[in-house]
Amino acid sequence: MSSPFQVASLVDSPIYPNSIAWSEENLIAVAAGHLVTILNPEQPHNPRGVITLKAENPFPIGTIDRKDLLSGCLLPTCLSRDQRPCVRSISWSPIGFSPNSGCLLAVCTTEGRVKIYRQPYCEFQAEWVEITDVSVTLHGYFVKINYGEPEVDSPEIPDDSSADKRNSSTRRGCKRRREKGSCTQGDQLPKNIWDANVATSNSKLMIAAISETAVFPSSVVQEGSSVEVFKLDGQQRSWIAGRLERFDGSKALVQFPETDAIGKQEWFEMEPGLENSHVSHSSDMANEDNSFPRIRPSMNVGNLPKEIFSTDCQGVDEILKVGQMVEALTNDRWVEGLFVGLHSGSVLFKPHGDDDAVTLDASFIRLAPSWVREEKLWKVTLVGIHMKDKVLSKVAESRSGKLSRDNMLQIVLAPEVKKKPSNNKRHNCNLQLITAPQYATRSGLLASIAVAWSPVLQLPAAAVDASCDCYSLLAVGAKSGKVSIWRISRPLHYTVEHGNIPISMVLVGLLQAHNTWVTSLSWGTLNSDATNPQLLLATGSSDGSVKIWLGSGIHLQISSEANPAPFSLLTEVLPADPVPVSALSLNVPLHSTHNILLAIGKGSGSFEVCTYNPVRKQLKKVGSYDVHDYAVTGLAWAFDGYCLYSCSQDNSLHGWVFHKGSLSEAPIPLNILGIRIRNSADLPSVYDSCFGVAVSPGNLAVAVVRSLDRDMLHPMYQARTQRAAVEFFWIGGQQLNILSNIQLDLDAEVLSGFPEKELVAWGSNILWSLNQYERQDKHLVAWDIMAALLAFRQRATKFIDHILSRWLSIMFGGHLGLSSGSILSDASRSLSNIASRQLHLLNIFCRRVILSEFKADKVGVNEPNSVESCDTKKELWMKLLQRSERELRERLVGFSLSATLCLEAHLPSNLPENGIWNPVGIIQMVQWVSLDRDHVQDQLGILASEVGRLSSRHISLKKRIQSSYESEAVEQCSYCSAPVIFDSAEVAFCHGVDSDSGITQRHKLSRCAISMQICPVTPTWFCICCQRWASKMAPQQLHVMPCFPQDFTSYIKSLNGNLSQKPLCPFCGILLQRLQPGFLLSISPI
Repeated sequence: MSSPFQVASLVDSPIYPNSIAWSEENLIAVAAGHLVTILNPEQPHNPRGVITLKAENPFPIGTIDRKDLLSGCLLPTCLSRDQRPCVRSISWSPIGFSPNSGCLLAVCTTEGRVKIYRQPYCEFQAEWVEITDVSVTLHGYFVKINYGEPEVDSPEIPDDSSADKRNSSTRRGCKRRREKGSCTQGDQLPKNIWDANVATSNSKLMIAAISETAVFPSSVVQEGSSVEVFKLDGQQRSWIAGRLERFDGSKALVQFPETDAIGKQEWFEMEPGLENSHVSHSSDMANEDNSFPRIRPSMNVGNLPKEIFSTDCQGVDEILKVGQMVEALTNDRWVEGLFVGLHSGSVLFKPHGDDDAVTLDASFIRLAPSWVREEKLWKVTLVGIHMKDKVLSKVAESRSGKLSRDNMLQIVLAPEVKKKPSNNKRHNCNLQLITAPQYATRSGLLASIAVAWSPVLQLPAAAVDASCDCYSLLAVGAKSGKVSIWRISRPLHYTVEHGNIPISMVLVGLLQAHNTWVTSLSWGTLNSDATNPQLLLATGSSDGSVKIWLGSGIHLQISSEANPAPFSLLTEVLPADPVPVSALSLNVPLHSTHNILLAIGKGSGSFEVCTYNPVRKQLKKVGSYDVHDYAVTGLAWAFDGYCLYSCSQDNSLHGWVFHKGSLSEAPIPLNILGIRIRNSADLPSVYDSCFGVAVSPGNLAVAVVRSLDRDMLHPMYQARTQRAAVEFFWIGGQQLNILSNIQLDLDAEVLSGFPEKELVAWGSNILWSLNQYERQDKHLVAWDIMAALLAFRQRATKFIDHILSRWLSIMFGGHLGLSSGSILSDASRSLSNIASRQLHLLNIFCRRVILSEFKADKVGVNEPNSVESCDTKKELWMKLLQRSERELRERLVGFSLSATLCLEAHLPSNLPENGIWNPVGIIQMVQWVSLDRDHVQDQLGILASEVGRLSSRHISLKKRIQSSYESEAVEQCSYCSAPVIFDSAEVAFCHGVDSDSGITQRHKLSRCAISMQICPVTPTWFCICCQRWASKMAPQQLHVMPCFPQDFTSYIKSLNGNLSQKPLCPFCGILLQRLQPGFLLSISPI
């Protein structure tokens, strides 16, 4: 049996399947009890990130009668005794959706809640930061649609004497008129104002006014949603309806309806500041203007029933009192004011700032919404009219007889039950009384079980708005059998300075996938049409059924209504037995896009593998495999569908090879590289269950989470802190023969005592993994490749030279039989002909593998004596690295200068918008070209001359894009304001200031790796590979250049202005990040 190359202990044990996930940015999340532990596989022991779950209050979905508690549909709820919520499901988003361009983590708990978290990159803490609560938003949506239940209208009141009043009060439109001598707040009113205006009805029906609360969380304020914006016109306070167009940091752009066709747009601060009070009424005149958010969700609910003042209605004076804050609807806006009385069955409303009251129909009045700061939500009191038969009410009070079914629907007030007084519980008496089936149905809609993020969907810029052409979907499966689909757009810009950037999350729709619990989800991408990519969603249920759904990328992008999700059923896998699905893994191989692979794990311990051909619409069952004794807890495809890994609660891990339509078992490769990191703690190998398996981004390693047998642990020294462990296994030696066209002839010297088959498999799989990273849509995270090569370097140096020589020969098109020295010399002369991604990989190899013993800030610097003396071969690698980085710098300079010229040609109508790259540091780049005129390519000299003439002629252009054209060529020191002369693209030294001792103090300053400007003292981006700093971001298109363009201007024009920026190192191609202290978690892409 294979042994792990590193092990990390956990303080709590996992409970549910699929408890481990490996992100695209190389972080591992483990769901263990009430914690989510986030590990860096480079340093798995510490530091770590953590998400601690806390008990949440249940959603106010209604109350039920005490006698209904033992109903069969409520047994799961009544028997639940969880004292502390645990993690049920986790899923990483694709890279680029966090405000710092990292990954987001979705967490589903046993309470049925789903939240999204991000890395605390600017908070300097281990606890990850919650950015949104998906369940709260979903609850707000269900409240809005009344949980999909039909509205039950109250029956008409048989009172002919009040018919005229009711007819006159049902006016369409808000009619306002001034009343001389109308009652104001200080006027004398009757002791019971209701008796003065309402006649007593002789009906046998008892009329009662009740209230309940509707909740509108602030998280429902998303791009494209309807909102209300607070405005202060003199002393009048009103909320105007509009549509939120987009976010820009803490600001939001709102479109208001106007009489003209264009409308009006304005920018508003989302939350300019809150007072320390827990609850703030928006209409509280004692509050200051900054006591509540300026933008709230559209809340077109809460209007008073028009019959509330025209019938003998009981309980009205307890809900609506004189002097209470209310809002009146007029001219598509809610105006704040006071309720001051009644007049002829209508409401007397005094707007804030007015001395006189106006008469309004009750249907245009509502109680003022209140803002709850701690919960970040708005509460609206809903007032309703409910009736019950007086005779039946007396019968109920005497506790004899039973109410009829029809009247039961009309009675909403629950009978009083004598209970012992409790000081620890608060009862919400405003909730609606519902039936047991209603409660079970509503609970099932909100009880989430599984979450899964889809791959990135990148749509052509011409098809949609370029600002939202990239998004991912979050699927949330619930006990009701529904799957809610949420669209999360990529941020328009990234930052490491602050994290209060809201994400754009829109509910696309609800998919009724199954009739029972949705227990597992898995996504895939069907790249059948580049102009309209399609997504595949596999859903598994507790009844054993599995379905594959197909969704169109364009339809999913434009859908913003919570209608049935735009997915169509592609195929269904009918279960042989009703055993719950415990794990799913969907894969669409790149080498065979018309062959969808689906692995289905069951609670019985068996798993099935199926293939589906979307062209022929043919589903084929490969086979069923009963190799596990207990529930299958994890399935993961690797090597583009050539390999499958399965794990079970019986503590077993199996490997499988899929070849020519059949699946055969293959053992986990032996660990021939030894232990990578010695464990800081002596972990006992007393595992009893396995709860998930995850594959590394480079497909050379897998991680497995296992729980420890507590009976075998020492109760004092082990059982307290070691309850589970994450094991890492090498799978790079899996014999798959993926690259059969490449022959690896390994002689005895290259083998270095290793088994030949193992090394051949390792070499083939490493070359395959490197080939995958040449795809531009795959982010460069090569940690497992670098870790494996470093391990081989200690034991088989010749093997490393052989593999890298083969890779260079393939990349540069050379002969495979050349020596390594000849290959390196030829490669240095052909760098302009290869893609930027290949140059990035080459630089990483040089720095992290070949030249790893040298300091990162010295390697690659084209200066004499920059590093210590080295052998001839390393000198060749050093020169190759220097020329490769110079090639990338020339591409960056040429790209920026050409973009500047193209930008000038499109002024003034086509300036870059937010999130679109704008060239910066033009003066410094021109100076760099001038200093190295003899070594740079001629095209750069021509571009620099044109930009110099342009900036001297177009003064207005210089003012409009000041970030592109600096007013002075001489920069100033960030510490002493001394002048700084440009003489290097890497570092700078200020002239310094003279001290009292006569010594001139000079500061060494870092230059931005992208703009060549001096980095500010504020937090900046950092590359952990080359250890360069960057205060600006480069355009994403720079990193996907196929070669050095012969004409930069034509290349820029071919992009059609689609220049989105992304924090990637221009020399290494990896994700930039904010440098964290050693005691906090950070990512390691390499």
